[in-house]
Amino acid sequence: MYQKRREKLAAMLPENALLFILSGHAVYSVGDEQYPFSVNRSFYYLTGLDRENMIYVLIKKDGKPSDALIIERYDEMMAKWVGGKILPKEARAISGIDQIIMDDEKWSFIHRIMAYQFDQIPHLDVYADFTKQEPDQIIPSQIFMKEFCEKYPYVNVNDAAAYLTSLRLVKEEEEIALLKKAIHVTNEAILNMMSHAKADMGENELEAYFDFVLKTNNCGHSFPSIVGSGKNGTVLHYSDNNQVAKDNTLVLCDLGASYQYYNADITRTFPVNGKFTPRQKQIYNIVLKANEYIMSEVRPGKTLRQLNNMLIEFYKKELSKIGLLENGKRVSDYYWHGVSHMLGLETHDVTLSDYVLRPGNVFTIEPGLYLEEEEIGVRIEDNVFVTEDGCINLSEEIIKSVEDIEAYMANNKDK
Repeated sequence: MYQKRREKLAAMLPENALLFILSGHAVYSVGDEQYPFSVNRSFYYLTGLDRENMIYVLIKKDGKPSDALIIERYDEMMAKWVGGKILPKEARAISGIDQIIMDDEKWSFIHRIMAYQFDQIPHLDVYADFTKQEPDQIIPSQIFMKEFCEKYPYVNVNDAAAYLTSLRLVKEEEEIALLKKAIHVTNEAILNMMSHAKADMGENELEAYFDFVLKTNNCGHSFPSIVGSGKNGTVLHYSDNNQVAKDNTLVLCDLGASYQYYNADITRTFPVNGKFTPRQKQIYNIVLKANEYIMSEVRPGKTLRQLNNMLIEFYKKELSKIGLLENGKRVSDYYWHGVSHMLGLETHDVTLSDYVLRPGNVFTIEPGLYLEEEEIGVRIEDNVFVTEDGCINLSEEIIKSVEDIEAYMANNKDK
């Protein structure tokens, strides 16, 4: 699988090109304490390896691609403290890359490439992944390429992000299977929350019931869980989860399990006492209808922007019926985020500007309505897979109708 991905990437690159993808490294938090290492997802996508301080090298010369993997040398003393570095045979077995280079030999290895393979190429195209979240953010690829350009200033440096994104946007069967696993565990964890929910329970207690299921299924979190009750459910990225869920309030839970780096992203909203009030049910059913409407409109050729515009038009009609758009009020007073984002190795997975949907894409559908003055926040989020003529709801098993939620909570109450 990884070999096929690398072959596809090589075919996309121009003739006479050199590419470096770095795995990244753990950063320090306080003193000598490091944050947990989180691998560069494109590196993982191409190699299956999740270790730090590695570099994947792809060489394309005269239409013939070859590759190598640069890894840290095994250190017996460090192994006693933090565990051993991966051995060459292990890296080779996981990735399928035969040529393994030790990190302390990387520049002599690179020099051989430049001197013997690309010596006749005056302006070589060199690629790296420069994806980052902020303009001022310094990433490992920048540091590495700065040193590379000091040694070889005549090269043309290019961003490989568009190539990598194009590949990652279309999911393979193996990826869908991993996403389904993450979604299934998320479902079990949400049901565990619902079955233990009761009035005046702490948001953090509800979160703990979710966490327990993830831990016992060897899953991590796709992102910090959002468990917002009442007014807190109207805050999009509320994650303090430290208030009490009072009687007759809704709890909005936006969360997901991560399995082998593939992420579920699900939102369900339920009454903490197991019974919707008439007003809560009214708002909830509008959001549920919106969720089902947008899902029915998904097909290749559309964009996420178009789907969001369709949702806004839908809300104009539905909110007008119940008087929420009177006195100058607009849809944006109750809904102000996008209805979808791509999903996969990252919760907000990579995409391209104005990307047109095609079979194999996986993304979220997450309409919401937020009535802060009434302390009602509702969002219903599913994960869908685009097919030739529509989409498949990968999270279909996770209950979301008023009737199903009330029935489940009534029949599965923690005694």
